[in-house]
Amino acid sequence: MNENLKEVIKLLENNDEEIYPVFAYSILNKYINGQFYLDELEKSLLIRTDSGIFVVAGDEMNKDFYQLLKENYNIRKNANERFTLFSPSQKWDQAINELFGKELKQIYRYSFQFNKGTYSSIKKSEIPKEFTLVEMDEKTITKSIDFNESYFNEYWGSVSKFLENGFGYCLLHSETVVSECTSIFCSPQYAEIDITTQEKYRGMGLGQKVAEIFMERCIEKRINPKWDCDINNVASIKMAERLGFENPIKYSIYVRR
Repeated sequence: MNENLKEVIKLLENNDEEIYPVFAYSILNKYINGQFYLDELEKSLLIRTDSGIFVVAGDEMNKDFYQLLKENYNIRKNANERFTLFSPSQKWDQAINELFGKELKQIYRYSFQFNKGTYSSIKKSEIPKEFTLVEMDEKTITKSIDFNESYFNEYWGSVSKFLENGFGYCLLHSETVVSECTSIFCSPQYAEIDITTQEKYRGMGLGQKVAEIFMERCIEKRINPKWDCDINNVASIKMAERLGFENPIKYSIYVRR
């Protein structure tokens, strides 16, 4: 491990009250392509995916670091490309708000903590016999409406990169992909959950069932599952609670207006 990477990890692990997204660890562990920029004094850090998702870390009062952050924003803005910035703390919220003003829209999200004991006590449901459980592969990705090639190209860089380092499960009905749970990002430590069920098949508990299968795989691999969602997403919050996620911590992301 090079010295820069050691300093990067130290910045991420420096404060238990700060929230860092799984994609940061995905990049540092080379599960996905991306870059990190550590300032010369090793006080502040910027991590970014190739698709334009960023997170800051370290000293939020580092004025010299602001120029780097603004430059990255201007490059994405001028190219009309995605710019999504994760903030790990309220102090960083204040710095970002002062730096960008009304150029960025602030969105509040929850990051839940997984309680394995709570999850283990939950009564698990059986898969209805008219549905078939399969692990995600090239075939299911081709058939999927939401978690398709475009999705994995955006978040993983390619389908092959996902199949190498990520995992997910689908429920099929007559060869139709109807419910899916996948790792939108993954690392040796974490797997961030993304889940979808086709509208026609909602209300049948399929999303929870395929999520349970995903969770079992996380436990088997000794990976900590992560559940994040917007604070107004009531359905997602309720499902998180049904799966043993609790104690949500609020944090901010910022997007171009």
